[in-house]
Amino acid sequence: MVFKEPIILKGGDSNITIKFGDDGSLYLNLYILTFEKITKSRKPQWLVDTTALRTTIMLTFDPLLIQIDGVIAAVEEIIADGISVPNEYPSRIVHLPVFYNDPLTRECAKCFNMPPNLEVMAKENNTSVDEIIRRHEAPEYFVSYTSFMFGSVGAFPIGKYKNIKNSKYKTPRTWTPPGTVGIGGSTTAIYSMKSPGGVMMLGNIPIKTYDIDAKNKHFENGNLLVHPGDRIKFHCIDANQYERLKNQRDSYAYEIESSHIEWKSYGNM
Repeated sequence: MVFKEPIILKGGDSNITIKFGDDGSLYLNLYILTFEKITKSRKPQWLVDTTALRTTIMLTFDPLLIQIDGVIAAVEEIIADGISVPNEYPSRIVHLPVFYNDPLTRECAKCFNMPPNLEVMAKENNTSVDEIIRRHEAPEYFVSYTSFMFGSVGAFPIGKYKNIKNSKYKTPRTWTPPGTVGIGGSTTAIYSMKSPGGVMMLGNIPIKTYDIDAKNKHFENGNLLVHPGDRIKFHCIDANQYERLKNQRDSYAYEIESSHIEWKSYGNM
C-alpha cells in the first residue's frame, strides 16, 4: 500500500530517503518511479542523483545549494500537487538467455559446501529441477531497482506464476560467478560481476548486462542494459547455445521490445 503520508528520513547533510509504502507492490514501484520522473522534470539545480528501490527512493542533493529542510519542502510540494500513475506505464521487455544449472554456479556451490542450488530448491519445493526451471522461466519480471554492483538488478515476477520456495546460505558466499541469476524470496537478482552473495543460484547469463567501454554497440548511448521500470523475460538455453552467445558478447544483438505495462490489470500485485 501507499502511505497517506510518506516517511521522510534524513541521511546526513546530502541525502534524504522517502518511504512511500510497505508492500513492495507493482503499483507502489510505479508510484515511486512516477515521483522520480516528476522530480527530475522540474530540474532542480540542487539534485545530484536519485536511487529508486522497492518501497523507497533516496534523493542525493548538493548541500552547498540547498539545506535539507528545503529539499523536504520541495518533496512535500510535489506530493501535494499529486502523483498520478498512468495505467499504461512505459515498460520495455528485455529478453535474457539463461543457462540454468550451469557448471559455473554448480562449482561455486561446491566450493561453499553446498549441493547444486537448483537441487536444493527442488527438494524444498518437493519437485524436480526441471520444474523449478520452468517455474522461474515462465513469468515476466518487473525491474524494481538497480543496485549492489554496476549492472546488477533486483526484479520480481508479475502476472500468473507458481511460487518457488527458497532458502539462503547460512554463511554468505565470498564470491559469485559474474552473470549469475539468483533468487531470494520473490526477488530475482543478477550478479553482474564477481561478488559476495547469499541467495540461491539458478544459472548464468552469457551476455553483458553492462558495458563500460561500449564494445557492444548497444551500449553506445548508455552503459546499463536494464533500468527500473523495465521487464525481463528469461529464456532457457543449453550448453552449446551458452558458449556460442558468450563468444558473441561484443556483437550480440539484444532483443528489447518497446512496450507498456497496464498495472490495473494486475490487481493488487
